[in-house]
Amino acid sequence: KIRAGEQVFPRHSGNAIVQFSPSRVINQINVESHFGQEIDFDNERLGHGFSLVLSANVRPTDHLSLSFNASRRFLDVDDPQRANSRLFTARVDRVRLTYTFTARSFVRVIGQWGQTTRDPSLYVDEVDAREKDFGGSALIAYKLNWQTVLFLGYGDNRALAEDTDDLQPTDRSLFIKLSYAFQR
Repeated sequence: KIRAGEQVFPRHSGNAIVQFSPSRVINQINVESHFGQEIDFDNERLGHGFSLVLSANVRPTDHLSLSFNASRRFLDVDDPQRANSRLFTARVDRVRLTYTFTARSFVRVIGQWGQTTRDPSLYVDEVDAREKDFGGSALIAYKLNWQTVLFLGYGDNRALAEDTDDLQPTDRSLFIKLSYAFQR
């Protein structure tokens, strides 16, 4: 049972997970799904949904690692006045590239795209019909000694501007960090 607001809903659902490691180059492939009854927490009602996550880790060389992740999710709710009652459809796609130069240094780049489409007429409160966002980051790390690591990173996040239908910057960050482990 799951609580949403003041109501408690029974939930019947299932999961399926498949994982395999076919070779040294293709380290791992995962397929995960979740299906059955889901809860619409925003509107406090029961619905039916499905989610699917596909991920893979590829190592074309000893120094390079690529990780891919694609997820999709939707939720349908009961609406007696409509045949199609898809509350939302969401997707998140992520790519991570890591290149290890030596045992002391690496660079990592991540890009993530998210998109959600909703039917505002099925919500009690006002919501946007669609949202899109992109996040990107880069990180360089260098291990000075066995307990000290220096990090330099940059992040850039963008979101959909409704009036221009473009991805506009929401925030950017540049940081430097020195990590040191203290011992007694």
